[in-house]
Amino acid sequence: MRCKLSASLLSLLMISLLTGCVATTSDMEMLNSRLDVLDSRIARINEKLQLMEHRMVTLENAKKVETSNLADTRAAMDQMQDDVRYIKGSLEAQRRELAILKEHVNRTESAVSDLNQTVMKMQRERERQEPQKLYNTALQLFRGGQYLDAMETFEKFLKDFPEHPLAGNSQYWMGECLLAMKKPRKAILAFDKVVKGYPNSPKVPSALLKEAISFLSLGNKKVATILLKRLINEYPKTEQAKIAVKKLKSITPKPKSRKERSITKPHPSKTK
Repeated sequence: MRCKLSASLLSLLMISLLTGCVATTSDMEMLNSRLDVLDSRIARINEKLQLMEHRMVTLENAKKVETSNLADTRAAMDQMQDDVRYIKGSLEAQRRELAILKEHVNRTESAVSDLNQTVMKMQRERERQEPQKLYNTALQLFRGGQYLDAMETFEKFLKDFPEHPLAGNSQYWMGECLLAMKKPRKAILAFDKVVKGYPNSPKVPSALLKEAISFLSLGNKKVATILLKRLINEYPKTEQAKIAVKKLKSITPKPKSRKERSITKPHPSKTK
């Protein structure tokens, strides 16, 4: 650039000389001074140009880097968007699977609940039928005269179902078996267990009556009378109470009539 500017000045000088202008020594010195100033300016301009060129190169390189980084960033963002779309799709698929699984679980729980209710119902029915079946078997044995087998079956019933409503009945029939086997003393104990152990059993009046009859068979009218009176007082409207009244009359001595008392009464003359 400096060379180009100096050549221009020389051309001007040559033109001045050719046109007849005579330059003096002072003029030459002034011209040289100006040339030096111009050269200095040109040098500074060249420095600025070089600096600008360097900056332009730096900017272009930075732009290239930025463009590359921007491309990488865009590619990364595109990849992230693809990943997000994939994750969203997977999540949606999992949600659908979860909904299907929940529905399946609900159906399974409902089926299990229905099955449990059915099993419990069957179990309750079996529990109801088993003691009733065992009780009926014992009664059939008793009515068939198989008293020992019947008593053992009633004992099994009491052992297996001690809280069953028919437990008091089973205890009563054990007493009946003992009476049938001519064992009144043991029968008394069996009937007494009905009265004391199962006070709400419908067999209590019958147990009191049979206990009293057992005592009568042993010749103990006193205890039999107490039991019969208790039966009449506590269960007055039962058929057993009616039987107890008759039994009580049969074992209670009748009061003597006036004629009988007068016969047994000593005569005054005879006492003297």
